[in-house]
Amino acid sequence: MYRALYRKWRPQRFEDVVAQRGIVTALRNQIATGRVGHAYLFTGVRGTGKTSCAKIFAKAVNCLHPHNGDPCGECEICRGIDNGSILDVVEMDAASNNGVDDIRDLRDETAYTPSACQYKVYIIDEVHMLSTAAFNALLKTLEEPPAHVIFILATTEIQKVPATILSRCQRYDFTRIGPEDIAKRVEYIAGQEGLELTGDGAELIARLADGAMRDALSILDTCAGVTAKVDADVVRRMAGVTDRSYLFRISDAIEAQDAAAALAQLAQLRQQSVDVKRLTEELIAHYRALMLAALPGGQTLLSGVSPEEEAQYLEKGPHLGQREAIRAIRTLGNALEHMTRGSDQRIELELALFSLSEPAQQPVYAAAAAPARAAAPQPEAPRPFATAPVQPFASEPAAPTAPAPEPVQQPTIPTSQPEPAAPVAEEPAKSAPAPQESVPAPVEDDLPPLPEEPPVADAAPLPWDEPAQLTQPVQEQKPAPQPEPRPQPTAPAPANPADPKLNTPRKVAAEGINPFPQWGEVVKLLQEKDPMLYTYLKKSKGYFDGTRVLIDGGKTFRDFIRANKDSQRLIKKLIAQVSGVAVPIGPYEPKNVHRPSANAEESLHKLEQLGLDVSIEDSAKKNR
Repeated sequence: MYRALYRKWRPQRFEDVVAQRGIVTALRNQIATGRVGHAYLFTGVRGTGKTSCAKIFAKAVNCLHPHNGDPCGECEICRGIDNGSILDVVEMDAASNNGVDDIRDLRDETAYTPSACQYKVYIIDEVHMLSTAAFNALLKTLEEPPAHVIFILATTEIQKVPATILSRCQRYDFTRIGPEDIAKRVEYIAGQEGLELTGDGAELIARLADGAMRDALSILDTCAGVTAKVDADVVRRMAGVTDRSYLFRISDAIEAQDAAAALAQLAQLRQQSVDVKRLTEELIAHYRALMLAALPGGQTLLSGVSPEEEAQYLEKGPHLGQREAIRAIRTLGNALEHMTRGSDQRIELELALFSLSEPAQQPVYAAAAAPARAAAPQPEAPRPFATAPVQPFASEPAAPTAPAPEPVQQPTIPTSQPEPAAPVAEEPAKSAPAPQESVPAPVEDDLPPLPEEPPVADAAPLPWDEPAQLTQPVQEQKPAPQPEPRPQPTAPAPANPADPKLNTPRKVAAEGINPFPQWGEVVKLLQEKDPMLYTYLKKSKGYFDGTRVLIDGGKTFRDFIRANKDSQRLIKKLIAQVSGVAVPIGPYEPKNVHRPSANAEESLHKLEQLGLDVSIEDSAKKNR
């Protein structure tokens, strides 16, 4: 009786197994050193050698004359296992014996010692097909079987095997066999069988096999039934595929948005009895090759194609583009998935080709976003850390007019500015010594900027905190006289008892930025309070601009602190602890740095007004 090639040429020794060198070496070493386990799990796609390695292992552990972990194949044990006369090696198909009763019978048989061999080996193929009850019945025996029992489980769907089974087995993953290895093995078998197999035919068989040696030998067996001279044309005809030029004709028609030509090509191929599902798989592989050809450096991944086809891919791939190739792969993949669910294969492929022939639809929001961005004024664009516009310091404090750079002003704000500005400007003059006169308070409304007020183009970056929220806890901790009542009770003005200057507009920040003397103490306290935040700030610097403490911690720190309100509160708390005054914090921007030394002395006076212990003379010398 004729035996199929994949059965006749099944590996009989470990060295005959193709492309699984790591697994073969591990199994041979275990047998040679006597460190044989009680349960093994072989997983991988079909035709990669799982069952073959299981049978070789069963013979090797029982062989009377093993050689370096390989069975001799000549002793009575090896011959008995090969012809099935020795029943100590049991091969069970879990796809048809997946009930709990089948596993109970198997478990009862393990109590009996082997009749002729040293070990009883149970090979359970497609073990993922067992029911939940069957898995549970196998658990205890699989974990602690008798000393004379070895379990070898094989599966193509490892994700369906319970974790309780996986943890009790030694797992080995069988990879797909490379096209070069398959072609070499097929040529060798064809030569032994007296077949004339061309190199193109062997390469085509290896590509169609998709990493499975059994599929390759089945294709060769089919071709050998027609003629003893097997070339690429015979393989295409017997495997149900045609010349690969049809793939380029279909993709060219799709690229030209000629749906009629693409569907006509499909109808012609179907008339030649081409399998539609196989055609869909070929198209997916075709567009994958086009995608790789369009990818810089992806040409080396083009495998399994002839030199002529490779030249075509390198020519058409960059012209098609990666985006269109990916869209085609996804569309054809969805069609293939629908085919596996029972949908009409021809209709699904026709719908996919027609969809690909249509131009790609652009998202609706993309068209609407462009005019919206063009119409929006530049100052309106949101910027990180921005809550209030910072204007250049006004040299004439008596000017009641609003700052010129403000493009948009609230109609209610200019009307309420002139009257309350005078008492706010007088308080610093009463409490401050002579140096304070060099920094006159501008006549501005001391209201905090409204959230909807648009920032100017050259505004300073936003602080991480809102000034209106920061001044509230200061009022609770350190009560102080409030400023005179405002004529408009609807817009309450936050007061800072520690430094009335903080109630002035943010223009003060433009006067100068100088080092914050107590920043080193803040960083030391952070090392104890928040080690992770300390790692961000251990090499940072702190500056004071007359209103806020600006932190120079780099972009990573800015991204971190922006999303962590607790860290913001901790930094402000430590600043208040070391300086005695609660002030807002913000980011340090290098473009706003280092005014003349006269402004440095003015900032030191401001720090002194806040209650900081700073020596003006020493700091001025350091700045010089």
